[in-house]
Amino acid sequence: MTVPSRFIEVSHPIEPGMGTYPGLPAPRAEAVLDYDASRPRYQDRAEFFIASLYLCGNTGTYVDAPVHRFRGGADLAHLPLESLADLPAVRVNGRGGRGIGPEAFAGLELRGCAVLVNTGWSRHWRTPRYFEPAPFLTAAACDALVAAGARFVGIDSLNVDDTLDPSRPAHTKLLGAGVPVCEHMTNLAAVPATGGRLHAAPIAWVGGASFPVRAYVIAPVRAG
Repeated sequence: MTVPSRFIEVSHPIEPGMGTYPGLPAPRAEAVLDYDASRPRYQDRAEFFIASLYLCGNTGTYVDAPVHRFRGGADLAHLPLESLADLPAVRVNGRGGRGIGPEAFAGLELRGCAVLVNTGWSRHWRTPRYFEPAPFLTAAACDALVAAGARFVGIDSLNVDDTLDPSRPAHTKLLGAGVPVCEHMTNLAAVPATGGRLHAAPIAWVGGASFPVRAYVIAPVRAG
């Protein structure tokens, strides 16, 4: 019997001019061919719109590959799909304070899973507050995630790391273990603690370090 399921969007839409991270360029779009200009090409029998989007890889909700942190690390084209799509999703909640430690994952089965850390910070998206020091994963938390066999780690805040710490231990530990990192997620409160499956595959960009994704979770519909 087929189990009814629902799709839960966990990524932000991308709009020209929006900001994702301080100091990085905002995306911009331009028409390559608009409807009116295209009609002569098709003898006035059809019309099409073709556009270009210029953006930094770290725009909106995006995935980081190991090469983002490490010279010679795997790029986006060499991330295995098994680490990006159809992953069992485990949603955990941040437990007060900015630094989320290993206790948040205690007792959970995480091997082969996408761990999605719900901090609630995405409620500040597109406001100045979003860029203030935000919730992050501690070095010890990342050690625990790697040891537990997590396959993917996502968070709904400004950065998986403490932006006040230039050593960036979370990126270092997770990407060093080949675990893709997804930042600026949203709507994680709607994701069930277990039972959903995450899809968050970026383009296969050779040499690419980070790129936006249309991330979503397919979750079963609970009876009653």
